[in-house]
Parts: sequence; C-alpha cells; structure tokens
Amino acid sequence: LLINIFMIIGLSILLGIVIFIMFFVLQKEYSIIDYLLFAGVFLIIDRIITKIQKKMWFRLYSKYMNVLNEELDPEKFIKLTESEYSENRNRRYRNYMRMNFCAGYSSLGEFEKAYEYLSEIDFSKRNAFRKQDMIMYYFNKALLLDSLEREEEAKEVYEKNLLNEKKKFTNNKKINEINALIDSLEGFLFYKDDNEKMIEILSKILREIKVKRYVIAMKHELAVCKERIGEIKEAKSLYEEVVREGNKLYIVNEARKKLEILS
Repeated sequence: LLINIFMIIGLSILLGIVIFIMFFVLQKEYSIIDYLLFAGVFLIIDRIITKIQKKMWFRLYSKYMNVLNEELDPEKFIKLTESEYSENRNRRYRNYMRMNFCAGYSSLGEFEKAYEYLSEIDFSKRNAFRKQDMIMYYFNKALLLDSLEREEEAKEVYEKNLLNEKKKFTNNKKINEINALIDSLEGFLFYKDDNEKMIEILSKILREIKVKRYVIAMKHELAVCKERIGEIKEAKSLYEEVVREGNKLYIVNEARKKLEILS
C-alpha cells in the first residue's frame, strides 16, 4: 500500500511536468540545443522528485514501524503488516513484511509463529534484503531459536552467520544500536546463568539503545537478573516500569506476575 501510494504520486507529478513542458515546446519551434536543455531540466526535476519521494517514504515507513517500536502495540502492527503484505507482490518487499511479522509476533510472545514467518523468507534470488539487513535476519533467527530452547542451533547461527555479517559493518555508525543488541544476544547465549555478568552487559546496553521496544525488553531482563541475586527492590522498580511503559508487549503480563509474587 505504501509503495503503491508513492508510485501513483510519482507518476502523477512526472506526467504533470511532461504536459507542462510539452505545452511550451509546442508553442514554437526550438533548436536541438533547446530540446537538450529541456531534457536536462526534466532529468534534474525527476531526481529532485525521487529524493523527495524517498524522504516521504522513509517518514511513512518510520511512522508504521513506530507502532511497534514506540507505541508498543504489536496487534495493531500485525494488522498493518497484513495489509502491506496482501497489497504488494514485490518479492523483496514481502520479505521485509515477513521480517516485520516476525517482530510483531515475537513481541506478543508467540515465538513459534514468529519463527515460521522468518523461515518463509525467500532467498531463492539475490538481494533478498539490503546487505546490512542480513544482520537483523540472523539476529532474529538466533534469538528466536534461543527462545524456543534450541540453544545449540542459536549458538551456531550466532557464530557462523551473525558474527560474519557484523564484521562487514565494523566501522558503520548506523548500526551501533544493532551492535548493542548483538551484545545482548551474546549474553543470553553464553552468560545467562551468570547474573552479575548479565547485569553488567544489560546496564551497558541500556546506555546505548534508544528504541523503546528494546529498552523495555532489556529492563525486563535486567529485572529478572536483579531478582535472582536478591536485589528485590531494584527488581520490583524495573518490573513496575515495564508494566507502566510496556503497553501491549507480552512481557508486561510476565512483569505483573512477578510483582504479584514479590509483593
């Protein structure tokens, strides 16, 4: 639906420009140089329109993603994704929608369903994703496998795939937040029984991430670790924040149950 809107807008604008130029061209005779100038002006305008479209697209797509990442409403996000998925047949775009289904159902705690959508991503042709987005694919795969208690498979994906993808973007500041998430995954896979180490890892990550969905998830994990080492007051405070700020994330119910036990 988003792509269709921008195609219609772009074509309408270009058609209007062509008609406008042709109107003046037909008014009198022009030299070849004049026609070349018209063509050059047309190309410049086309590039400007393309840039504007990209910016508008990014804003709309960010607004769509914020339903999950900032409003923390996975049910609404899934409905929007269903609409996008059914309206568009572009293979690459549908891969991104499958990834978004995965994020939505993971946020509801439906890990099996989330993994099903991730497994349906079509890699039959090249460029299934942008190169940097392969990091999130492998991150999600390893995280879901761990959530499904398939720990050895999760570790294999982490070590053989995710770390290799991460190396390709070592100096890319745009993926700093993703690197922080990868650090959290390393903790879940290799240090989950070391509460002190996990508290250190999670505290560091919370200073580096900004997306609300990730912040609330990390605070929930930090609360679990604090509870395990007997820091009940701090754990309760974190659980209360998760309940207060987490809206419709599945961890809100888990935090409520913890607060009932600790009260």
